Amino acid sequence: MDTSNRNFSKKEVNRSGNFLASTDINHIDEPTLEKNLEIFNDWRGLHSYLKRRITNLDIKNAIIAQRLKRTPSILSKLNRFKSMQLSRMQDIAGVRIIVKKISDIYKVRDDISNKFPHKICHEKNYINDPKPDGYRCLHIIFEMKGITKQKYNGLNVELQIRTELQHQWATAVEIIGLYKNTSYKSGLGDEGTREFLCICSNLFARTENTPIDTRYHGKTEYELCLMLKKLNDDLNILDYLRGLTVAVNRQNQILSKRNSKTCLILLKLDEKVISLRNFTNEEDTKREYAKLEKEITKEKKNWDVVLISVNDMKKLKNAYPNYYLDSRRFVQTVQSFIDKASRRKP
Repeated sequence: MDTSNRNFSKKEVNRSGNFLASTDINHIDEPTLEKNLEIFNDWRGLHSYLKRRITNLDIKNAIIAQRLKRTPSILSKLNRFKSMQLSRMQDIAGVRIIVKKISDIYKVRDDISNKFPHKICHEKNYINDPKPDGYRCLHIIFEMKGITKQKYNGLNVELQIRTELQHQWATAVEIIGLYKNTSYKSGLGDEGTREFLCICSNLFARTENTPIDTRYHGKTEYELCLMLKKLNDDLNILDYLRGLTVAVNRQNQILSKRNSKTCLILLKLDEKVISLRNFTNEEDTKREYAKLEKEITKEKKNWDVVLISVNDMKKLKNAYPNYYLDSRRFVQTVQSFIDKASRRKP
C-alpha cells in the first residue's frame, strides 16, 4: 500500500501507536490491523528524510547511515512510558555518523550546527558522561523546520556521532544481546558479561583520553586488563564472539547498484543466515519492511529485519556489522588488552 502522498494527523498517529502498543497483534482483525499499520508505517517512513539532508552537507571521511527504529522497539517503548505519544518520540529514526577520532565528533557537530537549518532540541554527551553500562556517543535531537513539504516539519530525529572504537563496542553489545535475546544495553543479562563490556568500554575511553567511570578511578590500565582477562577466562566471551559467523545469502546480495537508495537486511538467527536486498525506490523498501515485520511478529519468528540507508552501499557492513554478527575488530582490540595482562608478570 503506497502511503507516500497521505497526510495523517498527529491525533491519528498517536491513536494508532497506542492501539498497536496495547493490543496483541494476533487478536486484531485483519482490516483493523492493516489500517493501523498503514498509519504507523507512514509516520515512521517520513523520518528517513533527515539522512538525505545530512548527506548533502558533504561530511568528509565519515560513514553516514540511517536505521528506522523497529516496530517491536517502538511499541515496547510506548508500553514502558505510558505518557509518551508516537508523534513526539525522538528516536524513531536514528542517523549515525562514524568518524575516526574524538576531535572529529565535535568538528562534525559544529559543522552540522552551523549549516543545518533545523532546530536542535537537545544534546546529550555520553562521551563525557557515559551511561552506566559503558555506552559512549554524542546524541543530538533535531526538530525539522522550514521545509517546503509541510509533512516533514515538526518531525524529531536523533543523530548519533561516534568514533570507530566506540562503534566497535556498541556493535559487540548488540551482537551479544541479539543472539542471546537479551538487551544488555538496557541493563539486562548476566552480571559478568555486563561487567566485561563495561571494563572494555573504559579501556577504550582511556585509549581515546576521555572520562572513565568513577568506579574504576584509581585503577591502572594493567589492573583493568587483569580484571578483563579474569572475566574472559571465566565466561569465554571472546571465543563466543569468534564463533558467531553468518553465511551470507549472496543470491540476494545485490549491493552494486549505483542508484540504490535503501537496503533491507534480514537476519535469520536460528540459521545464522543474512539476506540483503537493496532498492532504488524508498516506498518499495518501506512496503517490504512492513510486510516482513508483520510476518515476524505474527508468526514469532526468530528473525531480525532492519531498513537501512547509507551514504555508500559498499560501507554497509562497516556501518552495521552487528547484522553480520561480525565483531572481529572488537575482538582484536580487546584481545590486545588481555595480552597486556598475560605478558606482564605479577
